[in-house]
Amino acid sequence: MTVVPPPSVSLLDLAERIFHETELACFVAGSCIDTVSGEIAVEEITAGTLVLTADHGPQPVRRVLSKTVSGRGALAPVCFDAGVLGNHRPLLVSPNHRMMVWGWRAEILTGEPEVLVPADLLAQGSDRIRSRPMDSVTYYHLLFDRHEIIFSQGAPSESYQPFGQDAEERAPAVMAELRALFPELVPELLRAAPARPCMAPHEAALLRL
Repeated sequence: MTVVPPPSVSLLDLAERIFHETELACFVAGSCIDTVSGEIAVEEITAGTLVLTADHGPQPVRRVLSKTVSGRGALAPVCFDAGVLGNHRPLLVSPNHRMMVWGWRAEILTGEPEVLVPADLLAQGSDRIRSRPMDSVTYYHLLFDRHEIIFSQGAPSESYQPFGQDAEERAPAVMAELRALFPELVPELLRAAPARPCMAPHEAALLRL
């Protein structure tokens, strides 16, 4: 297995800036994450906590990111009822948070056994997944050395991926700084594949959970 070196402090700082400047995927405070020490609320996780991943075993968190925003409109959290994706109790995530869907539904629509789908697309036409507006919400995400599949209340979903293929569009100023500081890294970062293939919106429109 290829060993991924820990990101430099400067790279972590840029990843954090992208998080604060864009509407990225996050867990709502109170969501419990599977770690080597059992389930821990996301807001209690710190850098260095060993989180269980689907592909690479226990992995250390490099940075915990959080922000409090309005919980209404486009940033209203999405609630998954217990049991929808293997979660043993209701789970709240941000609308852009990509959840892992597996099995025959994924294979029929995409040809892939496991895929990632944004929570807001999964909520369309579902009685068990819905927007849950609130006055304010605190979102958290966990940054690892690579994009990972982690488990919250038993449901598999993604970790934070700041430098995906759409990073140039989401955070052009930060990416310009990244190119100036680490020109040799940018092509590799933008080519980094997500932990699972991502379902296209037109495919997700046919998905019912």
